[in-house]
Amino acid sequence: MGAAITEQGPRQGLRFSPVLFARDDRAGKAWKQVPTAKGVPVRMNAVAAVSDRDGWLVGDCGTTSAGAPTGGVYTEHWNGRSWSVQQLALPSGALSAGLLSVSAVGASNAWAAGWLQVSDPAKPGTPASSHDQGLVAHWNGKAWQRVALPRVGAAWELNSITAVAADDVWAVGTVAQGDSNVPLALHYDGRSWTAQRGSAFGGTANGSDGDLMGIAAHGRGDIWAVGAYRAQGARSSQALIEHWNGHGWTRVAAPAAAGPLTGVAAAPGGVVAVGSSTDSAGDGYGLRVSGGRAVSLGLPLNTSTTQYAPWAVGLYGGSVTVVGVVDHPGQSMPQPMVLTGRD
Repeated sequence: MGAAITEQGPRQGLRFSPVLFARDDRAGKAWKQVPTAKGVPVRMNAVAAVSDRDGWLVGDCGTTSAGAPTGGVYTEHWNGRSWSVQQLALPSGALSAGLLSVSAVGASNAWAAGWLQVSDPAKPGTPASSHDQGLVAHWNGKAWQRVALPRVGAAWELNSITAVAADDVWAVGTVAQGDSNVPLALHYDGRSWTAQRGSAFGGTANGSDGDLMGIAAHGRGDIWAVGAYRAQGARSSQALIEHWNGHGWTRVAAPAAAGPLTGVAAAPGGVVAVGSSTDSAGDGYGLRVSGGRAVSLGLPLNTSTTQYAPWAVGLYGGSVTVVGVVDHPGQSMPQPMVLTGRD
């Protein structure tokens, strides 16, 4: 899944056309583009499915030519035959919003997470300002509803969510704290959401800078989150891999070449994750965590003619699937990319 950008005239600026690819191994190994709902003018950022007759795409809210929000946040639901548009209403004062991740555990139980940009109270003599805050929405079988969350900071957002059960949901992101960011995890126990941040994550305190971009679950008490971590005084970020064992978060050491990670998926004994390397070439990077050790997946390196940018990863039947974009000289925009290999 990706988003293709097309120019629609000087007043309207850039618009998006959602792109979805699927593969049915029962009918061969080829990837085929799947039509999505017509008339959706925004990015679709994530996909999840309960079954081949119940799936979700989630994206951003629409905007006018002047940049003001219009309608709500776009999502699309798959019923086994076609996609239909469902929207999440925005609160008063919202300037923009988007859902970056979705996780579904049943026809009437899906969760999505992202960000909401809201206006700050006006102050005489000062310019208008705004801030971002985390956004979680729940699908109850009939409509998307915004969920009340704890206030964790003046500016923060959520990047990924995973639902283990109706009373066990995790979301991760980042909180602005002074001149740096700290990793954040929110947990829902069926009654309320609680926040864990900063020193709750192994090795991310004492002036370090970090965030969490992806989360995956094997089940209760076995949760994995990935992102980026920059130690105090360091010039670049490295991979951050965290594991929740039901009692606390611990950090798993990553190879020195592993830079910021953006996507993660559960795999036997651990996870697979993708992002970028720490080298100056900005190569795409993937790793496999098992038995407390992380080793490289050996993704293709960038060349003078091909630039790979992995973003998300999945593991299906022992086959690792990496999605993102690939850029070749002469292209006006990067194109959707799918890489496959054995775990």
